[in-house]
Amino acid sequence: MLLEKSQELVELSQRRKSLQNFAGNRQIIQTRQKQITDALATIQPLVEALKAFRQRGINNINLTQNVESILSFVINAEENLQNNPDWILDNKNFKGNFLKSNVENLKTTLEQQLSAAWKNYRDQKMPSTDNEILKFWSEVEASKRTVLEIQIIDREIKKVIYPKNNDEFESCERKIEQFNYSWNSLNSSELSEAVSRFLQAVSDKGAPLNLLTPEVQDWINQNGISDSFKIRLT
Repeated sequence: MLLEKSQELVELSQRRKSLQNFAGNRQIIQTRQKQITDALATIQPLVEALKAFRQRGINNINLTQNVESILSFVINAEENLQNNPDWILDNKNFKGNFLKSNVENLKTTLEQQLSAAWKNYRDQKMPSTDNEILKFWSEVEASKRTVLEIQIIDREIKKVIYPKNNDEFESCERKIEQFNYSWNSLNSSELSEAVSRFLQAVSDKGAPLNLLTPEVQDWINQNGISDSFKIRLT
């Protein structure tokens, strides 16, 4: 009887130890799994943004060094897990901090490059606007509403650090189209050809005096905006 009870105690002890080990290993595996899940959650939104950029032929984003480092880590982990499932339990093998650090570096680099690529794309699609020119147009009664639209859209677009996905990119592109339409409408067909030529020259690099015809001068006087113009030597 004593021998039997002793054997049962040993077996119970071994079983308890086995369960304790299982519980401990399970916790480690869950921790590793969370580290991998968190890394994927960090990268996924940036991948969506990158897809949107590449759909538009914007490919001047180089992530080779950052991606290769992470990819090498993942491939190495996969091969070792296939050979030995317990490999992931050893802290010396699965370097969670290495994965996190490299993912954060990738995130920072990609955000910087996406932001720069977006700014370059945006500036190519939008005409450059000068505050003085907009101020001038805002003093023309017929153009006040259009100037306000331009200012609102300009602020909205320039608040975007970079579009996060294809839907956001399309939204920004629609705003850019509206911006261009509003900007071009300032030189509308309602103006005479002489006034349009003069204002277009003023908006660009400045108008020569020969464009300041009596017709243009009358238009300026009628709108009370003579103080908006200055004569300079070039």
